[in-house]
Amino acid sequence: MIVLALLIEVILGIADIIEYVLIGYIILGWVIFFGLVSNREGVIFRLYVFLMSKVEPVLSVIRRFLPAIAGLDFSPLVIFFGLHFAKIMLIRLFYALAYG
Repeated sequence: MIVLALLIEVILGIADIIEYVLIGYIILGWVIFFGLVSNREGVIFRLYVFLMSKVEPVLSVIRRFLPAIAGLDFSPLVIFFGLHFAKIMLIRLFYALAYG
C-alpha cells in the first residue's frame, strides 16, 4: 500500500509540474504579446520557446476539436480541467483501494 501511495504522489507531482509549465507558458505568452519584452534574443523569449516546444503538441491536439471562440483559445483551460479531473479520480481510486 505504501508503494501505491508513493506512486500516486509522484503522479500528482508530475501533474502539478505540468500545470506550472502551462501557467508559465501562458504568462510568458502574454508578456511577449503585449510587448513587455522588446528583445527577441533574451532569456525570457528563449524560455517561452522552450515551454512552447513542450506545451504546443498537446494544445494543438485540443485545438483540432475546440477551435478558438471569438479569438480566445480555450485549449489550456481544457488541459487544466482535464488534469484536475484526473487528479481527483486518482485520489478517489487510491482511497477506494486503501480503505475499501
